[in-house]
Amino acid sequence: MNNNWLTEKITYLAALKKPSDAQQLLLELSKINDRNPEQEKKFNALIKAEKAMDRANKEKIVVRKLLNAEKEAERKARTKHLIQLGALFEIAQLDQRNPAELLGILLKTAEIAQNDPKWEIWAEIGQDCLNTRKTQKNEK
Repeated sequence: MNNNWLTEKITYLAALKKPSDAQQLLLELSKINDRNPEQEKKFNALIKAEKAMDRANKEKIVVRKLLNAEKEAERKARTKHLIQLGALFEIAQLDQRNPAELLGILLKTAEIAQNDPKWEIWAEIGQDCLNTRKTQKNEK
């Protein structure tokens, strides 16, 4: 039995405001120096249960970190996307315009059919601008 773990666990349990019944019994049995065989059996079973709960809690933390990592990655990807969209407004020198004006432009533009040739023309103009900026950036 890991004596250091037990000492730390007893100290931790003693500091709890409301230990469980099992934890309370473990505390009481830990204070007995000469435990009889029945008390020793209970004591060992309670230690085993506490260690199992510790392992389970560690696994819960690992799972929580995995779930949070997914959410964090999604949040970062969304943030990156929004920053890129904001940069487009800056490139087009529209970043100082009123947000209501910009939203109005976007809403009216969204009404244009997906197969309208304007989209291809705008895509070419935009790609040319992005390519020019990339070339200028690489030359610096």
